[in-house]
Amino acid sequence: MSFFQDVQRGDHGNIIECKMHNLNHDLAQSVAGNEYLRVEDNNIVRSLSLIRHSSVVCDFSLYTIPETLYEAKKLRTLILVFPRGDLGEVPSGAFSSFRYLRVLDLSGSGIKKLHDSISSFIFLRYLDLSDSHVETLPESVCCLFHLQVMDLSGCYNLIKLPSHTGKMFKLKHLIIIGCERLTQMPASIGNLKNLLTLSMFIVGEGMGESLSELQNLNLGGELNIRRLENVKDATEAMTANLIEKRSLQSLELSWGNDHKELNRNNDTDGTLGIEVLNYLQPHEYLKELSIKGYRGICFPEWMSLDKLPNLTELVLIDCSRCEHLPTLGQLPFLKVLYLQGMDAVRVIGKEFYGKGPRPFPSLKELTLTNFPNLEFWWTFSQREGFSSLVKLTVRQCLKLCIMPRFPLLKHLELRSCNEMILQSASNLASLTIIVIEEFREQLVFLENLLQNNALLMSLTIGSCPKLRYISPNIGKLINLKTLTIRWCEELLSLPQGLQNLTSLESLEIIECHSLISLPEEIKGLSSLRSLSIENCNNIASLPLGLQFLTALEHLAIMYCPKLDSLPNLQHLSALKSLIILNCPELVSLSEGLKHVSTLQNLEVRGCPGLQTLPEWVANLTMLRSLALSDCHNLTSLPGGLQSLSALQHLSIRECPALEERCKKDIGEDWPKINHIAHVYIGQLKFRQYETASCSSQ
Repeated sequence: MSFFQDVQRGDHGNIIECKMHNLNHDLAQSVAGNEYLRVEDNNIVRSLSLIRHSSVVCDFSLYTIPETLYEAKKLRTLILVFPRGDLGEVPSGAFSSFRYLRVLDLSGSGIKKLHDSISSFIFLRYLDLSDSHVETLPESVCCLFHLQVMDLSGCYNLIKLPSHTGKMFKLKHLIIIGCERLTQMPASIGNLKNLLTLSMFIVGEGMGESLSELQNLNLGGELNIRRLENVKDATEAMTANLIEKRSLQSLELSWGNDHKELNRNNDTDGTLGIEVLNYLQPHEYLKELSIKGYRGICFPEWMSLDKLPNLTELVLIDCSRCEHLPTLGQLPFLKVLYLQGMDAVRVIGKEFYGKGPRPFPSLKELTLTNFPNLEFWWTFSQREGFSSLVKLTVRQCLKLCIMPRFPLLKHLELRSCNEMILQSASNLASLTIIVIEEFREQLVFLENLLQNNALLMSLTIGSCPKLRYISPNIGKLINLKTLTIRWCEELLSLPQGLQNLTSLESLEIIECHSLISLPEEIKGLSSLRSLSIENCNNIASLPLGLQFLTALEHLAIMYCPKLDSLPNLQHLSALKSLIILNCPELVSLSEGLKHVSTLQNLEVRGCPGLQTLPEWVANLTMLRSLALSDCHNLTSLPGGLQSLSALQHLSIRECPALEERCKKDIGEDWPKINHIAHVYIGQLKFRQYETASCSSQ
């Protein structure tokens, strides 16, 4: 029980990550003896004749397999670990040297092409190309007759599988999650009788591409069936026999959005779609179900408590002809419900809840998105419903004015809705997170919502172009930790009472072009740790009260074209990061910064008015990273940089004079920076290996 630690489990209880204690790891290495080898920095110092399993960590200077490793002729496992994917293609020497390979892991390697010689790995059982850039696989892959696992998950460029994949009879797991460019499955995939995992099946129109190929496959895990509009006869869906695939945990059924194709298959009224969905009933132990692009006018009867009692997550997207939602309220374990693109739904009525006493007893997250005609959401007065709901998102429901009561709701997101829904939401009193975005009105009902939620910890207001003022009631939110205001072009000022937010830790003001200044009361934000001011075209100065934010750790000022100076920052005794981006009128840094000995990261970009980097930079003894770019008038670096022993990263780009003076070995300013471990000048990178180790010590 103590061998594996920090075990993380997935949604279905399966272990997805764990780690081994250091002592156990040392013991494992000792027992492994000479059979296991980890290659790093191309350093191989022992005999390879006994090596059976090897991992190669490829750093910035090594993007291939070390030549010496080819001496391990009986290698069974080869894992290439890439911090950046730059392999391109498997070196040809691997195919001739590693004849006995069982496991080949090239995940995340950036490989774009797999050579035909892959067929020489005749004993290969496991091939992992996940998160790579391959577009096609060679037909020779089908000659790997012993292959059991082929992982192609996250191969977003993959457009085709080998045509003879249906002949790889020992294949057990074909993992193609995230292969979004695939449009067709190889013919006769149903011949793979040992197949246990098939992440996606695309219904085709050719021989061996129909839905009936799934008939004899005992699939488990996740299955995504696409292009159901290609089903010509509903009996194909019945033959697929989904109800007997009792190991399936997650099922997605999707129809294409091409109306012409639907018409071509003579399903203009959606009748065929209704029959197909009726026959695609899954088994009763299914956990997750997703239906997308369904064109029928009603949902099947099997979407109910009796047929899917164990469902925990349901997603319905673009079922635009359905006029009523299915009865879901009595599903005892349903935790997540996502509904989108239900154009024909005008009323969410009693049938949605069912006849039980406590509708939706386990539901934690509910999302309604793009219900353009929804006018009424029935609420119950005597029954207690949504007793577990903690997150509600309502978006693009412009006709909806009233919603039910949610007794324990913590997280509320309202986007592109009728302003009256804010009044309906005012009966909520347990919220800790509120997101209000894309409202066309002035948010006059927001005041009551804020007033009734004294426990609020996060407030986001965005994309409200007519909002001019925010209620001073915001000053009563003494527990508020995060405040974000963005894309409110007519906002004239920040709310009064801002100084009372003594718990506030993060403040973001983004694209509020009518703001001229920030209030001096900002000095009352005694707990503020992060302040970001971005894209505010008319802010010409920052308040003097900024200097009293003694808890501030991160300050970012970006795209403020009228800002010409910074206030005194002398008292920011906790400041670790200062970022100034695209402030062309700024002519100097605040001299008070020389007293901020805690500063670790300084970035100045897009400030052509800045003429000098002051000598007092030498006072910033904890500075670890300095970045300068697009500051054309900077002509030299201060000599004090030489004394900054903690400085590990220096980047200078689009500063012509500085780049000339910082040329390696010959530039006038090179002696000032040659002690820094990582130096980027223009497009060049210099790494000082000898000094890096000294600096880290």
